[in-house]
Amino acid sequence: MNELSKKFSKYRKNEAILFVRFYNDRHGKLYKNSEIANFINNSNLPVFTTDTLFIGKGSAGGKLVNVNHLGLDAGKDILSILNKDIKMPFIKKEDYYELIFDYKKAQKFQLNLKNLKDKFVYVNFPKSFFDRYRKFIDTVFIISPFLLLLIFGLIHNLILKIRSSKILQQRIELDKILLNAIKSPIVWQDERGKIVTSNTKFNEFMKLKEVNNLNIAKSLEEAENSSIKELLKPFINKKLGNNELIIKNNHNKEKIYLIHQTDYIENIYKTSGTVTVLTDITKERQAIAEKAKHQEFIIQQSKLAEIGEIFSSIAHQWKSPLVEIATIAQEQIFNAEGEIDEVNNKYVNDIMIQVRYMTETINNFQKFIMPSTKKSVFDISESVYEMLEIIRHNMKYNYINVNVEVAPKTNLMILGYKNELMQTLLNIVNNAKDSIIKKRAKSKIKKGEILISIKNINQCIQIEIEDNGEGIPKENLNLIFEPYFTTKVNGHGIGLYMAKLIIEDKIGGEIKAKNTAQGAKFIIRMESFNENISS
Repeated sequence: MNELSKKFSKYRKNEAILFVRFYNDRHGKLYKNSEIANFINNSNLPVFTTDTLFIGKGSAGGKLVNVNHLGLDAGKDILSILNKDIKMPFIKKEDYYELIFDYKKAQKFQLNLKNLKDKFVYVNFPKSFFDRYRKFIDTVFIISPFLLLLIFGLIHNLILKIRSSKILQQRIELDKILLNAIKSPIVWQDERGKIVTSNTKFNEFMKLKEVNNLNIAKSLEEAENSSIKELLKPFINKKLGNNELIIKNNHNKEKIYLIHQTDYIENIYKTSGTVTVLTDITKERQAIAEKAKHQEFIIQQSKLAEIGEIFSSIAHQWKSPLVEIATIAQEQIFNAEGEIDEVNNKYVNDIMIQVRYMTETINNFQKFIMPSTKKSVFDISESVYEMLEIIRHNMKYNYINVNVEVAPKTNLMILGYKNELMQTLLNIVNNAKDSIIKKRAKSKIKKGEILISIKNINQCIQIEIEDNGEGIPKENLNLIFEPYFTTKVNGHGIGLYMAKLIIEDKIGGEIKAKNTAQGAKFIIRMESFNENISS
């Protein structure tokens, strides 16, 4: 066989080999089928065979007898011989054959098979696009109805959200019209005494002066977050009653106002506050003095009660949008026909996560500024991953990679305010995202990178947040933590100020920022919690 291999190792045009099966050479050496197949495959001349044993294993093909069919016939004939149904000697010719050729070998040796009159088939014929991606195409056809359902569901959900947004905007506009149409000064304070909103009459009221020339607006500034009723105590005329005060208007005429307060409690989000209505009852008091309009005063008192109830209802409506969004998302699941596909369910879950996050943000912010907020022990790495889960889609769609590296054997426990710390980290990461987007818009980078590393330094936990954005202008490094300082067009300048307040005043840590070769880096250091030391 070695001699044959050498002999047929070079290609010679218009030459071919007809292989007739053999198993041993002239020296009696027995060859395996695999050795023969290897010889045929390595030959540089086209090798035509007489059966299908070596087709696809190196044979160029030919007029082939099917070895499987031949074996079955031979087995039947042997049984017949054993049963003496066939007389010996017995010779049989196999008439069943097929024209089969190897496509790769035909291409290699440039065999022109189109002139063959009989039909033939190829093996190793290259697969078409549909054959190569048959499973993918079948999968697409199978899931296409579900994709269509998902698309229709998303469109339906979007329409509902737009419709709800329009209704909400109409309600807000209506509330403003109602408030400004009321002739009495009205102010709404939350449970901390912070003014949420007021009508135009209240703004006019703040410009008035008391009999002793004390300015109400100035007093409100000095007693920030105090109850309106507490603020107006110095102006109350005890002779008239505990809820009435005398104010001079711009024409130096005295005006008598009745203070009416209504407490409201919103049970869904556990928020509360006070609606204060300052009703000008100058005419009513004059009527009482003259004893002529007593009945009109009683009617006015009834109107005040109705106004308080109406405004409490308005306050409740302002807290309703998140409930409506959550309801829409749940209806998307419960109204879906058939089984809920995974993608749709994930989309609804994302909505619920964002609704829950917005709700918790409101509640946690309220708890944060209240002195009664208690510290708790928590894992800082869990807080980081929870924060990143909230903005996962935002980072993905802005092509920003966020990596978290935790040093081995790091004590990750902190005694502090978990939700407030998450707000701080979220604010810094969002600032990094904005800086990266701005830098990428200038074609200075292709992809954003944010690295959050956590490690222990002495008895502290140090969190470093580094990005490859534009960095912080050198002249602004000492200003970024100041209140209301911002370089953004629509920025408020309170994000990093609140971050510093939470880290340093509430948790007792330290936060600073610096520029790096890639962008900016924020460093937060807080004392780690050690149970043995604490106990």
